[in-house]
Amino acid sequence: MILDCYQCSSCYFEDQKPSTRIDPATISPQQPRIEFTNVLVVFVCVELYDDRRELDQAVAEFATLSDMLGDKPIVLCPNVHLSIDKAPEKQAAWLIGELAKMLNAEGHKIHRLSFGYHKKYGLECNGNVGSTIGRRFYGSDEKQFLRLLTRLGVCPPETLPTDMPQWAKPLTERRLKVLASRSQTYNVAREMLKDQLDATGHSELWTCMLFEGERKPIDDYLSTLYEIIEDYPDVRVHRAMNLSVPVFANAAGSLFRKYPEAIESGRLRIYNSVVSDIEFLLSRSAVLLAFPHKPKKAGSHAGEISFGLYCKDPDFAKNMIHWYRTFLVDARFGWISNEQELDATINELEEEKFQDKSQ
Repeated sequence: MILDCYQCSSCYFEDQKPSTRIDPATISPQQPRIEFTNVLVVFVCVELYDDRRELDQAVAEFATLSDMLGDKPIVLCPNVHLSIDKAPEKQAAWLIGELAKMLNAEGHKIHRLSFGYHKKYGLECNGNVGSTIGRRFYGSDEKQFLRLLTRLGVCPPETLPTDMPQWAKPLTERRLKVLASRSQTYNVAREMLKDQLDATGHSELWTCMLFEGERKPIDDYLSTLYEIIEDYPDVRVHRAMNLSVPVFANAAGSLFRKYPEAIESGRLRIYNSVVSDIEFLLSRSAVLLAFPHKPKKAGSHAGEISFGLYCKDPDFAKNMIHWYRTFLVDARFGWISNEQELDATINELEEEKFQDKSQ
């Protein structure tokens, strides 16, 4: 669950038209234009697998916010666009309703806005300390893991934690650390790279990205890859790239031309990635998965990291290596070992995109 909060001296909301992309039964009655003064406006996004635990965390956080900001009336406004892991609308509408009841029971004055409408609104923020506050509630590590399974297509969106495949359940017993910001995620990635590159003997990295800069991700990630290939001859890199995206297809071609010996020897192994919105770094002892800040446009890279899941555990990493081969790498092509195979793969992916558009 995501809360995006604003202290407002004044604001208004006006329903424009109902959404045509959700279940009509979940759309509430249309509200007339409503104006408020001196309130805390809270945009609420319910995410996949949110339940009572996230509500309890949110209510506790509102108590903390009241101590910091003062007890202001709270305007709850649904906003599905804050997350790419949005819950089904029936679940979202119910949980927002429950959140309003729980906050009301704690003594907060609540104004709950309509669900399912495109809204016109205006906010005049105070501009003081705490004027804008964002919060995210993750629930349990198990549910974070289930979100990952869903994103990879291993489990359908309606899967419950109790319905996860038997082979995946042991992985949830490992301690997953949630990294709540982009900077934390990058810092952990850099430490993972440092540990792996400093390791004695023959080490391996499995990656979709190398988590190095934030300005031009493709350039920065490749510069780190160049450094590893040139300065660490004992490190083997398994690199999956979404070759259906032109910028990555071109980057893969450059790697074949720049490092033919590394590719021929198997020290640099290129694969087609079957996912496009999860960034991934894996060593023999730790794994990091990062999720984008915003939904990406088709065929583009997010470029910004919202949060990551990290675990340092050799057994966990060992299982995730199998995941890498099974879910992040396109089994149709496998290891692409020469430019002819690369060109054939790119052509096939382009043809698939053309066929999808024509349908």
